[in-house]
Amino acid sequence: MKKEYFGVHVPFIAHLGVEAKIIAEGEVEATLELQPHHCNPLGYSHGGILMTLMDFSMAMSAKTKAKHPGAGITVDMSIAFMKGGQEKLTVRGKVLRSGKSIHFCEATVFDITGEMVAKSMGTFKLVDIKK
Repeated sequence: MKKEYFGVHVPFIAHLGVEAKIIAEGEVEATLELQPHHCNPLGYSHGGILMTLMDFSMAMSAKTKAKHPGAGITVDMSIAFMKGGQEKLTVRGKVLRSGKSIHFCEATVFDITGEMVAKSMGTFKLVDIKK
C-alpha cells in the first residue's frame, strides 16, 4: 500500500520515513526520527534532509491552504542552517500569503532539544497530477 501525504503519494518522503499531520488550514507539521542514513559524518542531520523536510512542509501547507488535490512545485527556496539536528526532527510549515497561482511559505525545523535547527522561506506553485 502506498503511503499518502494529504492525498498525494510522495515516494521520496515515504522512503525517508516522514510522519505528517495537518495542524490547520495552511499549516503543516511533520516529524522524522533520525536514522544513521539521515546523518552527516558528524552524526547530525544532513543538510539535504533538513531541506527536504522544509520543502515538503511548505508545499503541503500551500496545498492545504488552497484545498488543492494535486502537488506543490518549488519555484524558489532559501535556507539558513543554525545547528545540526539530533534524534528527532519536527518541521512546521505555513503559508504566509497566497495568490491565484503562487503561494509564499515559511518552514522551521526543531530537534529533540527544542532548539531551532533551520529556517526556510519558499515560493510554490500548485499543479495537477497526471494519472
